[in-house]
Amino acid sequence: MSQVNFTFPVNELAAALIEQLLPYLNEFKPPATPPPDKYLTRKQTAQQLNVSLPTLNQYTKRNLITGYRFGVRVMYKTTDIEASLKNMNYGRGGSHV
Repeated sequence: MSQVNFTFPVNELAAALIEQLLPYLNEFKPPATPPPDKYLTRKQTAQQLNVSLPTLNQYTKRNLITGYRFGVRVMYKTTDIEASLKNMNYGRGGSHV
């Protein structure tokens, strides 16, 4: 049996291994976690929706936007605010809030 010896630089070996293994390693990446929900106060939410506080209260009562109670405070998720903006119909000729 004959024996073959060759010299291979370590950094080239490492690069070759990474190149071959990277596609397989990417399959095992944990899924990205969504950023935590950010909450806004009633005042901040009303400003973002460009409505008054009583109007925001009516939207909450009519389930157009969900308020979350923290003790005596009511807060709103930014994701819920964005979703409610998409669901609201503005302008003439359509249904209104």
